[in-house]
Amino acid sequence: MLTIKLTATGKEHNQTISPRLFEGCGNTLVKVICEKLYYGNPNDLENSICSYMNSFMDNKCEVKTNHVTTDLSTGSNSNGNYVSQLTFQVFI
Repeated sequence: MLTIKLTATGKEHNQTISPRLFEGCGNTLVKVICEKLYYGNPNDLENSICSYMNSFMDNKCEVKTNHVTTDLSTGSNSNGNYVSQLTFQVFI
């Protein structure tokens, strides 16, 4: 499973993002940990993560999601609704 952290300075990932991540079945799970809370729709965050992953892929592969979310942690505060963590499926 790929883990991506959203930090105050950007995004960090725990392993190389490449087509090898999808070997075998063509899909994988991505866990997103929001050290800096993400204010917005979880689907928009998933789309943003796919775009981020695509920046590491060659032109033959495109990372996509059907928004199959297996784990979601959300809340709200004076700034609005936020996502603190989610896990979702991506495929090529």
